[in-house]
Amino acid sequence: MFIYAVVFAATGVLIVFVMNADEGSQPWVLMLARNHAIVYAWHLGCWMVLGMFTNYYWDLFNLGKGLESMQALRIGLPLLVSPFVFMPVYNLWLASSSQSYMLFAVIAIQSGFFWQALLTKVAPLDRAASIPWSVNNGVNRSARATNPQGPELS
Repeated sequence: MFIYAVVFAATGVLIVFVMNADEGSQPWVLMLARNHAIVYAWHLGCWMVLGMFTNYYWDLFNLGKGLESMQALRIGLPLLVSPFVFMPVYNLWLASSSQSYMLFAVIAIQSGFFWQALLTKVAPLDRAASIPWSVNNGVNRSARATNPQGPELS
């Protein structure tokens, strides 16, 4: 986790250097400015992984569990499928003419947060999805299936 934080912070700092580069900048900054797509792709990847971690912790805390219930193997699968989640975000950035770097960071974190939606849509709609890598693992889905109007509010 420490290495992730270092890469995330380093790519963010490098993006700031690249965006403020001019002809009088240091040679290494000019080199990064010419190759800013590589640095920004790493930075977008970090945002996406942050979204995946956030989704895992969101599910964990919604079940009333704490950090002591965290399982490293359950967070490993999102990291394995991360290239499939990242490619649409990266291609969207490449095809866009927008200069808003923050917009694509938001799209990357959102794609990471909703990474399961890509894989759960593959399952048939006849049965309730049981997602083995999810913290929730289908616990409250049967209750929603019996009451299609949603949960009762009292």
